Amino acid sequence: MKISFDTIIYGLLFSVMVLAGCNTESGSTISSVSTSVTGTGEIQHVDASESLEYTRELGSTPQDVFFIFTNTTTSNVTTATTVNSLGSESGAVPDAAKSNLHSMESDIDLEAYAREHGIGLRGTPQATAFNANPPQMKTAEMAPFYQLAESTPLFYSVSDVGVATHSFMNESTTDTIPATLRQFATDGTVNLNIWVADDAWSPCSKARCMDSAKVTAFADKFLQAGGDNDIYDWMTGIFGAPWGTHENGNLIADTAGQNIDILFFDISEDDSTNGGILGFFWSKDNILASSPAYPYSNERLLFYMDSVLSATEDDFTSWDITDYWPAEMVSTLAHEFQHMIHFYQKNVTYDVEAETWINEMASMVAEDLLADKMEVNGPRGVSYADDTAGSSGNDEGRLPMFNTYDYIGPTVWYDGYETLKNYAINYAFGAYLARNYGGAALFQSIVQSGDSDYQAIVNAVVAQGYNETFTSLLQKWGAAVLLSDSTSTSSGYQYNTGSSFSSTLNGITYNLGSINLHNYDNYEYGSLQTSGPYLYTPSTLSHLGGHYATSNTYVQVGTAETGTFTKTVEKRTGIELTVVTKDSQ
Repeated sequence: MKISFDTIIYGLLFSVMVLAGCNTESGSTISSVSTSVTGTGEIQHVDASESLEYTRELGSTPQDVFFIFTNTTTSNVTTATTVNSLGSESGAVPDAAKSNLHSMESDIDLEAYAREHGIGLRGTPQATAFNANPPQMKTAEMAPFYQLAESTPLFYSVSDVGVATHSFMNESTTDTIPATLRQFATDGTVNLNIWVADDAWSPCSKARCMDSAKVTAFADKFLQAGGDNDIYDWMTGIFGAPWGTHENGNLIADTAGQNIDILFFDISEDDSTNGGILGFFWSKDNILASSPAYPYSNERLLFYMDSVLSATEDDFTSWDITDYWPAEMVSTLAHEFQHMIHFYQKNVTYDVEAETWINEMASMVAEDLLADKMEVNGPRGVSYADDTAGSSGNDEGRLPMFNTYDYIGPTVWYDGYETLKNYAINYAFGAYLARNYGGAALFQSIVQSGDSDYQAIVNAVVAQGYNETFTSLLQKWGAAVLLSDSTSTSSGYQYNTGSSFSSTLNGITYNLGSINLHNYDNYEYGSLQTSGPYLYTPSTLSHLGGHYATSNTYVQVGTAETGTFTKTVEKRTGIELTVVTKDSQ
């Protein structure tokens, strides 16, 4: 997927000159020359072959120079790019200094990091894998046959609260969760039923227990009478309905969308008040238990929330929905609800198996779009009441992890605590897309489409009136990362305006706060390194061993440079170069 596009720069006029000759074994050499730099934050996308000599007139104002190498392919490139001064020795390094693409990823204890920073996991490996490729889309002949579970009545009447009980099936018909309906709410069209596992209801033997006040607080966040005042309204206003008409006889009835069920229980039975799995949606429950595809269904629109974290107060004081873990659980409600909607809008309506990273990115951006409405800080890690980029030294939210692993691309998905990298990278990319290409409307288009991969993003961006490819989006994103400390970048390169990015959809306005990635901490090899994105140097670039699929690799190639600046670059097919210059600090 190597796509070339015109050289772009703003802030000055420049020329690109292709020179004849100067061929090398890996391709022709070109020289790119511009006039003197006139200000900070200039961007140049260089359309060049594998080997090139890059020359720039920087003028008298000291400039820091950055090369961003974008892998435009959907495969890892396992040969490192090299950058050298003109006339220097070959960029080859001894084999002992080289390492594979994953070598730098094992140095941080991600579970310890998550618990130290209050970052929980959304989803389980089983549910995530199932949702990406649900068996109800298979024919009866292809699906395995199990002994079917006896159908259990559903309880929705408000008079049943405290009386109605149900044993929810988890991973099998024998792995059940006895629960009682503790809260019923309705907005007149949709009903909400909140169930709590019997062993999680106060008084209980868990570290923290659910009670009526806590259940009511979560119910009020998710569904209330009236419009534009709850997670259900805001989420469906962006992504659409969680259920509706379909023609698949293996799925629950069209009318099931009138009821949403939430089950609070101790996920993983870890009794943890400091992280773990916060919640998950599992599309097995959208399948009829009598179908041949999957008998462990609870046959309802259901998602699961961790009861212990939901009930955990700050500093052993009285519980409030604004406490840290309850607020994280409110954000999780939006995250998991997006997965529920995504399954219907994409998997059922269009009969496609959406790639996990697209689904998860939409959920992370959902948390971001709703943060100020839900009154939680969300993945940005800045107060929901603060539209600015916040202060330096920020170790909250998802972006410190992005700074640490910014050389990994967004189009893969790992398992277990490794997913923390994916959440960070996908959030950073999704946050960039939302702030530059239409916000809520963009992500509505991404979800409500029959595209299952990166093309869903490209087509949604084009539908918003922009002429972009996935390559150009990745390259512009890379430049936006480095320039996020500026509030005056051009459209298409913005993370930070000093205020909010607003978009209106279906009569509801959604606000996104500014982001300065240089304000966030960066953890290298398990200890605090510095702030800002992870930057390679020409001498350390080979340590990465190549380039991840659809990734950006950030290299600082010059510090406080003036006058004529020249570097030679050896790169492989599919790797594109973007140059960013900034006034030296």
